[in-house]
Amino acid sequence: MERRALWGRLFLLGALIASLFIANQFPIGQQITLGLGQLLYAVKAPVRWLDDASLWLQERGTLQDELIEARETLSQRSYLTQQNQSLREENHRLRLLLHITDTQGYQWRVAQVLGRSPEKKSQHLILQAEANRDDVVVASSGLVGLVDQSHDNTAVVRTILDGSLAIPVTLKNSSLAALVRGAGDHLSVDFVPIRMAPKVGDVLLTSGAGGVFPPGLPVASVTSIEPVAGRIFARVKATPTAHWQRDNWLAIASQKTIPHQP
Repeated sequence: MERRALWGRLFLLGALIASLFIANQFPIGQQITLGLGQLLYAVKAPVRWLDDASLWLQERGTLQDELIEARETLSQRSYLTQQNQSLREENHRLRLLLHITDTQGYQWRVAQVLGRSPEKKSQHLILQAEANRDDVVVASSGLVGLVDQSHDNTAVVRTILDGSLAIPVTLKNSSLAALVRGAGDHLSVDFVPIRMAPKVGDVLLTSGAGGVFPPGLPVASVTSIEPVAGRIFARVKATPTAHWQRDNWLAIASQKTIPHQP
């Protein structure tokens, strides 16, 4: 029995070898081999599709990552450009502040704006600074107001739009002596004789009268002049020259104390 099984196995092996030989030597064998190859190719097709899909998804993910990175880089560059522009503008305003602070008789220091009141024109400000009541606050473009109160390195400022402030003003190369008062969203200029009325666009400066405000600070730009029948004074309106609604840094001036002579 064992010999028969062995001979059977040898017969099957010989038949397999003969089949392969015939497949390589005769056309019908080549057709069989070709058919088997096509069958194997078709069987492997899902595997190839899966590999191609995986490669496509991988490349697509890589492109998406590169696109996100490029957008982040562009956004960062745009932010840095805006920041640099803002810093240049801020530096320009600070230089103008330093020019204003050349006024004699006052001690000047720069203060950062922490907040603004919700009114449209910001009638009150909060600064980060040590200050005294009635210290003068200015922007690079002109007078802002007075310190109303201070506590724990913060100062509350009444701007010139506050109706409680009255600023003595004059016109350059003129003997005009008038008062600027806050009127909510604009300034009113009182005691302007019709014969000495400024022109629209003229800038009124602090006169220094009263000893509170340093002389020569821009205060207001005249916007309208209306003569009043039967009166010697004209009705004059103006707008502040200072733009504290957008400035992040302002200057505070304290009057220097003069030492007493023995």
